[in-house]
Amino acid sequence: MSITLAAVDAGTAGLIGALGGGFIGAMGAWGAALIAFKGARYQADRQSNAAHEQWLRQHRRDAYLRFIGDARAARSELAQLSAPWARDLEPALEQFRSTWGRLQESFDALELEAPKELLLPAKAVLNAAGTHTLAIALRMADPRITAPLEDVAQVHAAARQDWGAVEGALAHFIACCRQSLHVPAPLAAQN
Repeated sequence: MSITLAAVDAGTAGLIGALGGGFIGAMGAWGAALIAFKGARYQADRQSNAAHEQWLRQHRRDAYLRFIGDARAARSELAQLSAPWARDLEPALEQFRSTWGRLQESFDALELEAPKELLLPAKAVLNAAGTHTLAIALRMADPRITAPLEDVAQVHAAARQDWGAVEGALAHFIACCRQSLHVPAPLAAQN
């Protein structure tokens, strides 16, 4: 009887060992599957975040380019307005008003797309492009006012001042754009 009891104890111990080993093996397989799933999900999230960041960077780049193009057009028109030989200012002022309006629209797009650090240099460009010239142009556009010679000289002087200010502000804005586009987003923001 002792042999059969010993055989039953050994069989029970073997069965318990087999069940325990099977359970541990199943848990190991389940754990490995869970780790593989989490790894694949992490990789998919990283790719999705990278694609979104690239899409956002492209939209920012487009807004920056539009603003820079409009600022350069305003700068060019201010250079023409600052020429002392330009006596007929009305067509040039009208063109400048139109360009300045586009520059304001471009700035509005930047307010939606650009980071806060870039809005201050953009606002400096906007302010430099027409602070004096636009005020004088609006006063000269009134048909009841005839522009005396000193007003024409004032337009030329203000345009020269604004043109120089736009040059410096635009260079600073472009440097800020480069930095904004080439600095990767922090990892914490991606998750």
